[in-house]
Amino acid sequence: MTVTGDAPMLLAVDVGTSALKAVVYTAAGQTLAVATQRYAYATPQPGWAEGDPEAWWAAFCAATQALRAQGLRLDQLTAIAFTGQMHSAVLLDAGHTALSPTILWLDRRAHVETELLQQRYQLPPYQLNSTYTLPKLLWLRRHRPDVLERTAAILWPKDYLRFRLSGLLATDLTECGGAALLDWPTQTWALDRLAFVGLDASVLPPILPADAIIASPRPALAAELGLNPAAGILTGVGDVAALITGAPPRPGRVVCSLGSSSMVFMALAPGQRAQDRADRLYIYPFLPPYRLAGGVSSTTGAALSWMHQQFFGQQSPEVSFTQAAEKALAVEPGAEGLIFLPYLAGERSPYWSDEIRGGFYGLRLSHEPRHLARAVMEGVAFSLRHLLDIYAEMGLPVTELALAGGGANTPGLAQIIADACGHDAAIYTAEETVTRALYALCQQALGQEEMAVALERTFGPPRWVRRRPPLAPAYAAAYAAYRRFSAFAAQEAAPDHVPPPSPFPEQQK
Repeated sequence: MTVTGDAPMLLAVDVGTSALKAVVYTAAGQTLAVATQRYAYATPQPGWAEGDPEAWWAAFCAATQALRAQGLRLDQLTAIAFTGQMHSAVLLDAGHTALSPTILWLDRRAHVETELLQQRYQLPPYQLNSTYTLPKLLWLRRHRPDVLERTAAILWPKDYLRFRLSGLLATDLTECGGAALLDWPTQTWALDRLAFVGLDASVLPPILPADAIIASPRPALAAELGLNPAAGILTGVGDVAALITGAPPRPGRVVCSLGSSSMVFMALAPGQRAQDRADRLYIYPFLPPYRLAGGVSSTTGAALSWMHQQFFGQQSPEVSFTQAAEKALAVEPGAEGLIFLPYLAGERSPYWSDEIRGGFYGLRLSHEPRHLARAVMEGVAFSLRHLLDIYAEMGLPVTELALAGGGANTPGLAQIIADACGHDAAIYTAEETVTRALYALCQQALGQEEMAVALERTFGPPRWVRRRPPLAPAYAAAYAAYRRFSAFAAQEAAPDHVPPPSPFPEQQK
């Protein structure tokens, strides 16, 4: 593609776990070009995952070269914004060189440290879990104190790329919240937690608004990469911003992004106050102008894939995923008394438990694989309805559902969700990509339009699935059974409250 003319262009960069994507947008939101560069991460031990920040920077440089090879005039860019994987702290030494390797978000080595921190600080589960930065810093304090002794600054992946490009150390609130280093009420650094892991406050960067234009490319790098040296570089935002790219956020609308796990949220109206005192759902305040009440269901799409593989994947001739779903749809609602709990890898909302387990209840000799498949699909729908009940308890009326992500295209699943939850569902099939949120953020930063207005324009019209009221009694009975068995599973998974070990091995006798 050859691009000519002097129309403003916006460069949105997403540094992911295994690939970097760079997208160039026009001011109207049209995608001009995309470049993707892949890289590997290491798994030196089971449960470990480590990345190389230098590989991310090399991928960014290669992506700019690939965009220029497509005919893009990057010297005409108006703004540049970064996003990326969260929780993965990049530790820098006194010369601001990355202390590789970086422990990535999906690394689970710090599960003991997570328990130690939770015992000490009693944080809500959405503010602290083993994917977050703080437990990994405590792991380093206990097992690799030499690394922390050399640490002079902490950034996160998108901040690291912005630093390499501009020389400015900074971050935004999404990263602070995802690090478990933020005091949520004051939205300032929780310095007592940092001190607990043995680091000084000087290692933390300033917290700046996500839409602030805070720098420009270093002139030498701009010349090397073919960038406009006057382009404004935004603070940027963590990839949690992908939440708002599945469907347009609106008060009263619950958006469910159906992937291997499912993100569920509702945008609050301006000035609207809400709280779940049981901490099953949380209020996420770090994506202005949106305040999101939401949570995560851990293994929704993963449960569907498991169902296909276990019940149909070994059959001959092979049964496709679509065919398996169609067999399930031939079973009446309620799956002839069969209930499925989709907790195949623990559950986040509403239980926030790594120990809770899924399973079937009500199996009979007459049940066939199609009944089990139907129960799995209904279990996924009921996990969403459970969260809708919590919204009601919080005083947040639900008026409609919006479904997005790959799971929204599973044959019949949207209809089951609409029927089981008792709400019409708007289906959005456009690709979810966090770079669309960056485009909208850039438009706001440049003073062109409000972020919400720019984001809304990036969505096409939805396809509607209408609920079928005559099926409500059957689903109500099945859902009541689901809730009973769900409560039983949660009770069985309750911790025994064994006192944790000492935070630091050298203190153990």
